[in-house]
Amino acid sequence: LPKDVSKTAAAYLSAAPSGGAHTLPDLPYDYNALEPVISAETMTLHHTKHHNTYVTNLNVALEKLDAAVSAGDVSGIIGLEGALKF
Repeated sequence: LPKDVSKTAAAYLSAAPSGGAHTLPDLPYDYNALEPVISAETMTLHHTKHHNTYVTNLNVALEKLDAAVSAGDVSGIIGLEGALKF
């Protein structure tokens, strides 16, 4: 692998938690804490669906990155850049 590609991939992979996968953290407040401005239903949907999707997609991208690095697949590594730079 080219040094710059290898260095970038290593940085992404080293950011993973020790358990190997990122998890959705609990909010430090209840879903209804922002009512009446933001409803508990909106907060629940946003946190459990939207944010959880980001975490899930990050874990999938990191698994693919690990496989691409192991295979020396430079184009695969570069192709994952968009999924990892949010």
